[in-house]
Amino acid sequence: MDADRPDEPPQEPDEQPLAPAEEPQEPEDEETGGVMTLREHLQELRTRLTIAVLAVIVASLIVWPFKDFVFEVVQYPLPRGAILQQISPTETLFTFFMISIIVGLGIASPIVLYQVLAYVAPGLYAHERRWLYMSIPAIAVAFLIGAAFAWFVVLRFTVGFLAGFAPRSIATEFTVATWVTFVLRILLAVGIAFETPFFIFALAKIGVVKASTLGKYRRYAIVAIVILAAVITPTPDPFTQLSVAVPVYALYEIGVVLARVAAPEDEPEAADGQAGAEPAVSG
Repeated sequence: MDADRPDEPPQEPDEQPLAPAEEPQEPEDEETGGVMTLREHLQELRTRLTIAVLAVIVASLIVWPFKDFVFEVVQYPLPRGAILQQISPTETLFTFFMISIIVGLGIASPIVLYQVLAYVAPGLYAHERRWLYMSIPAIAVAFLIGAAFAWFVVLRFTVGFLAGFAPRSIATEFTVATWVTFVLRILLAVGIAFETPFFIFALAKIGVVKASTLGKYRRYAIVAIVILAAVITPTPDPFTQLSVAVPVYALYEIGVVLARVAAPEDEPEAADGQAGAEPAVSG
C-alpha cells in the first residue's frame, strides 16, 4: 500500500512571523542613573545647596578665631597716616562677621563649585564632565592670581592715587565697615574676573559658547564689563572703575582666544566645500 502511494512533497514547517529585532539598549550611566523626574531634580538641588551652605558655615566658623589676624592684613593697603574709626557701637562686630563669611566663602569655594558642577554634570556627556572637573584647579589658581593682582596692583595704586588728592590739612579717616567692604569687594571681584578665561574655555569645550559668538557681541561685552566694574567698586570715581574694567576686558579677549583653541571653527571651509560639491551633484 505504501509503495503504490505517490510521492508527496515534503511539508515545510509553518513559517512563523519573525519577531522584530530588539534594539540593543545602552546601559545607563552609573553617574546619572537614568532620567530624573522633576521631584528628583528638586531634591538633588536641595541636597547640593545644603552641602554648599554648610561648607561655607563651617569655613566661616574656622576663620572666626583668626578674625583679628585677617583684620590686620586688610589694613595693609591703608594710605600712610590714614586711620580707621568706628561710627556705630556694632560696626566692628558686624565687620568681623562679614570678614569671617567672605573669607569662609573663599575657602569653601572649591566645594561650592564642585556642588554646582555635580548638579549640572548628569546632563552632560562623559568627556564634557571630564573637562569641567579638570577646570576646577585652574579656576582656583586663577582666583588666587586675581586676588594677588588686586592686592598688589589695584588696591595699592588706586588707594594711593585717590588719597593723594587730599591736602595735608585734611585727615584721612575711614570707617571700619567702609574700608573692609572696599578691600574685600575688590579682592573678590578681581579674583572672580580672573577666572573668566577658564570659564569661557570650559564652556567652549562643551559647546555652550563659540569664539565667533563672543567676538560678535564684543561691544555688548564692553558695556557689561563697564557696568559690572561700576557695581563692584564702591567709589564713584571713574579711575577705580577703569582699574577693574580694563583687566577684565583683557581677560575677556584671552577667553575668546582660548575658546577658539578649545573649539576650532571651520565653518567657512565647510561651506566652500559644500558649494563646490553642489554643481557636481546637479550635473
